[in-house]
Amino acid sequence: MEDNFFTVRVNDRIDTNVLEALLKRELLNQQLKTDFEYFVYDCESDSVKHQKYVGLSSNKLEETPTIIPLEAKPIKVPKSLKGNNYFAVHFTNLDQFLNYEMINWGVSSFILLLFLLILSYAVFTIFKQKKLSEIQKDFVNNMTHEFKTPLATIKLSSDVLKNPNIINNPERLFNYATIINNETIHLTNQVERVLQMAKGNKQAIKLNKEMVVLNQFLNEIIDKTYRPLIRSKGGKIELKYSTDNIETKIDKLHFKNVIGNLLDNALKYCKEIPEITISCMEGKKMIEVSIVDNGIGVSKENLKKIFDKFYRVPTGNLHDVKGFGLGLNYVKTICNLHGGKIKSKK
Repeated sequence: MEDNFFTVRVNDRIDTNVLEALLKRELLNQQLKTDFEYFVYDCESDSVKHQKYVGLSSNKLEETPTIIPLEAKPIKVPKSLKGNNYFAVHFTNLDQFLNYEMINWGVSSFILLLFLLILSYAVFTIFKQKKLSEIQKDFVNNMTHEFKTPLATIKLSSDVLKNPNIINNPERLFNYATIINNETIHLTNQVERVLQMAKGNKQAIKLNKEMVVLNQFLNEIIDKTYRPLIRSKGGKIELKYSTDNIETKIDKLHFKNVIGNLLDNALKYCKEIPEITISCMEGKKMIEVSIVDNGIGVSKENLKKIFDKFYRVPTGNLHDVKGFGLGLNYVKTICNLHGGKIKSKK
């Protein structure tokens, strides 16, 4: 028998009407909507008693006589099985049917995959927008808090200056005028900082590099500004160098701001007596500057986001630590412009 022929042996007479109805029903149940022809033959007479072509590929299940003459396609019955009746089913378009089904399956799978990709992208976009919305909300809340405090101070001082009797106390008048001036400068600096960082990018920042001795430069920054401040809190700061004379080319202004931002964070996020260690190690190709503190730390989830612009570790409506989420992004930008990189560890 050929690949598209299937034979079944039966021990009783075959009712062709019942056989055809059963074949149609089972093939349709299995979703095998392809044309076929069936043969009923008797082994005793060694002859075909019935042959019919059935079209299942169309919706009307048209039945037409077979187009294959018996003489052109004789059916050979194994001699050892004589004495029984047989019927055989021949699928005339089986290869075409299988190819069609494979194409349908492939198209359906492609559409399903495309739908899943679109759905995944939509979900990803929704979560991303939600996260951006939370960052924006937190930034606005922090900015409002940063501006509200100096504005309240200015308003209070101006209310005092409205008192006509204050002119009789020049010292008090000078103190309140100084407070207003200082808070105005503070507000101006905050606004400028936000605008510059919001608009700033690598192309907008131009470095003015010059050769410096890093040991002396760091000592000057720490001794003038941060050592007195840390001592006033009962803390200590220590500097370590791999050699006594580490020379490199840097932009002094921006590098000073980088160190300042990192030390400010070390102090702002420390709930204990501050202990800070700055290490400067000279390698073959790079110079590594590390700052270690005893602050509260950052969770692993937020650690990879702290260098994103405007990002701050979520604190809800609590604004006990000032900032806009711009400092570390600026630090990363300056490090990249110097040909270096920055990373944070908990």
